[in-house]
Amino acid sequence: MNSCFQHDQATEPFPQWVIRDFRSSFKKFCKSVRANSEIVYSDLDHFKEYNGKSVLIIGGGPSTNRLNYDTTERDFTWACNHFYLNPIFSSIKIDVAMFMGEPDLKSKEFTEYRERFQPYSGFEVHNRWLEYEFDDYEKYFAMHTRFYGRLGICPRMILFACFLGCERVKFVGLDGYEPIYKGDHAHEPGKKSLPGIFTEELFDAHYEHFWKYTKENFPDVEFINLGDGQKFHK
Repeated sequence: MNSCFQHDQATEPFPQWVIRDFRSSFKKFCKSVRANSEIVYSDLDHFKEYNGKSVLIIGGGPSTNRLNYDTTERDFTWACNHFYLNPIFSSIKIDVAMFMGEPDLKSKEFTEYRERFQPYSGFEVHNRWLEYEFDDYEKYFAMHTRFYGRLGICPRMILFACFLGCERVKFVGLDGYEPIYKGDHAHEPGKKSLPGIFTEELFDAHYEHFWKYTKENFPDVEFINLGDGQKFHK
């Protein structure tokens, strides 16, 4: 079984290989980092504001389209990937957005959203960013957790929030793989793409390990699922 801690670019122990790749991929904006045995991220003053606060993390599952964002209490709102294509978020400020390898950061939809709301925009180590020419946007950052797995970016964002000291982590749109089979995606209707190496058994095992790992490391954090996929959040 593929380990939750495998990454195809890891040629040294964590965090050394991540720091190395940050320097090559994100040297334009990642000047200094915070690092320990489980995470590396840009050392920004903004992240100090999260200690003791609550965050809502928004995924791409269909439950994202059913949440009432006006009545959901939180201090900060995070989203990922193609959230800016969803008309729901045209008037909602996202504080932090994480991007994997797919989104077009030069698209009209993203640049207009970015200009209006100025979200902190973060990146993990990925082949796409090795030669990517980032513009001069002042709120880029990098973040990578030792836990990786086949669950998508949102579980790693949950870990990031925990490492920043959030006391309450709410999430929506982490609905498992069943909606993906149907193309029931909140931001990209019809999208059915799954990780390159995927089986339901592997997903289930990684998800079980994710929550065990997370709760062992952050026993005092409150986690609240506001979406579907309850069988994955026992």
